[in-house]
Amino acid sequence: MKTIYYFLLISASAFLCASSCKEKNIENFEEGTPANEQPSAEEIAFVQPYAGADELGRVLPGNKETGNLRKNRQVAMFYFLWQGDPISKTSEHAWDLSKIIPAHPEALEDGDSPHWGSASRGFYYFWGEPIYGYYSGEDYWVHLKSMQLLTDAGVDFLVLDATNTVIYEKQSAVLMKAIKSLQDQGKNPPRIVYYTNTASGDTMQRIYNAFYKSGAPYYYPSTWYYLGGKPLIIGRTKEAEGKDFESFFSFREAQWPNEPDQPNGWPWIDFRRPQSVYTNLKGEREIINVSVAQHPNPAAGMGGSAFYGNMDNWGRSYRNGSHGNPETDIRYGYNFQEQWDYALKQDVPFVFVTGWNEWIAGRWGSTDGNPEHSYFCDQASPEYSRDIEPTFTAGLRDNFYMQLTANIRRYKGVNAVPSASAPKKIENFSDWNKVKPVFTDYVNDTAHRNHPGAELNPSKTYTNTTGRNDFYILKAARDKENLYFYAETSDDITDNPGSNWMRLYIDSDRNHHTGWYGYDYRIDGGTQLQRYDNGKWITFKTIALAQEGQKLMISFPASSIGLKTSDLDFEFKWSDNMQDEDDPMDWYLNGDVAPGGRFNYVYRTGRSGK
Repeated sequence: MKTIYYFLLISASAFLCASSCKEKNIENFEEGTPANEQPSAEEIAFVQPYAGADELGRVLPGNKETGNLRKNRQVAMFYFLWQGDPISKTSEHAWDLSKIIPAHPEALEDGDSPHWGSASRGFYYFWGEPIYGYYSGEDYWVHLKSMQLLTDAGVDFLVLDATNTVIYEKQSAVLMKAIKSLQDQGKNPPRIVYYTNTASGDTMQRIYNAFYKSGAPYYYPSTWYYLGGKPLIIGRTKEAEGKDFESFFSFREAQWPNEPDQPNGWPWIDFRRPQSVYTNLKGEREIINVSVAQHPNPAAGMGGSAFYGNMDNWGRSYRNGSHGNPETDIRYGYNFQEQWDYALKQDVPFVFVTGWNEWIAGRWGSTDGNPEHSYFCDQASPEYSRDIEPTFTAGLRDNFYMQLTANIRRYKGVNAVPSASAPKKIENFSDWNKVKPVFTDYVNDTAHRNHPGAELNPSKTYTNTTGRNDFYILKAARDKENLYFYAETSDDITDNPGSNWMRLYIDSDRNHHTGWYGYDYRIDGGTQLQRYDNGKWITFKTIALAQEGQKLMISFPASSIGLKTSDLDFEFKWSDNMQDEDDPMDWYLNGDVAPGGRFNYVYRTGRSGK
């Protein structure tokens, strides 16, 4: 069944009618309109130069600032699978240190306090709440979200933490499936490397048997990251001697921050400022680490600085030899930026970033002589933690993610914004053929979430049923007077239930300080053109809309949003089924959005010099 809404595209008088006429079917709209041409493999794989700005007003650098994409520049991201695993069991009744400590600071001086939520030490705690909740490392929905975010940021491969001998077979398989899902769409998501240390030889053997060996139970070869023509693994190379995998892998050495530098060492963190550049066996400068925060006094651990006054460690606010003021500085990532600034000057082939989603730390016995104190090594508080994955805790939100993306662009470069094709009058869906550029979004990402979290008592199952219309192909066009927008989804578009349906946001002036988080206009409910004025969205025009199956298009005069079609340079994004329209963080969680998060597509005509 074809559903067609009123779609007037040509005369100015017709558009005036559109603001007062009722919707009606178009009698002469062609039945069986040819499907819109599909994007090429090159268009799908194209690294789209999204625009965007974070909540702090920091604008993503574009091609003019970074130059074109550079060869031989690769970014690794430390990635963790241990949330909710029996080996790293979550504390039973309370598990979030950012909630436990402010509510019960006395627990810091009582190792057996019931407020710790578990009767004994050895349980694990989140330092804060991830945007996706206290999730399990087996939650496909979460891994798929992360793979989209890291692909958009420009991360090339994940370094999976197997340093404590645990290789997380089930979690790894779920992650690999998420990666392969994006690969099957023609995208280029991060691939996988394992990092081993303790009992490295035995751990590498189990990794090889589980994931790499022919006939392995979790065999996803397209997800492997290669270096020197072989899958890469990190560990203690001497322990690989004589093993059946010795000739299978390319090796790099596990490099701990408190041991001498090793040739071929790959550091997961660096306790020196500035960081060291590590060389390969040929003596070539190869890799540098960039981390969000560091604990150069591991005996005190991050918990010693977060809770017991030890100032030897460096939190998120640290820079220029000063701890700063975490209450005001924490959102800005000064420590992270100082590390990036130095790494960018070194300009080596690899940057190893720590990290994405560690989140938890075990509570252990005291190391400071007070038996009532609790020891947390790698994570402890919003300030003394090093995760980039978005969170609502302490106002961190997505600032570190956007900062990561900006710095990867400075390191690797970014594609130039492609110029729009020639002006074209759009009268039916087949007219969109040959319109360029073709913007593509991830598909198969509106499946509903239903998975247990990491919580134990009470347990919790996380659900999200907001996925609805799955954006796939997005385009924009113009003629002498009008702007046209096209959206195609992976399945038929649902009926229009209300205002959050197939919503289009437009940043007409490319000024992220105007409008609602930069968006000056939006089309709400398919036909209501609204402007953002004095903190509210105000409808000022009814516009033309057509819908058929998986396709939708809208049009309105460019002058309606203060633009001239002879010189266009604006940003736009599509959103469906947003739940909290006052917060762009909702775009990481609910419905579907194209492009993701705070990113926008850029439509630019050849004449625009901006």
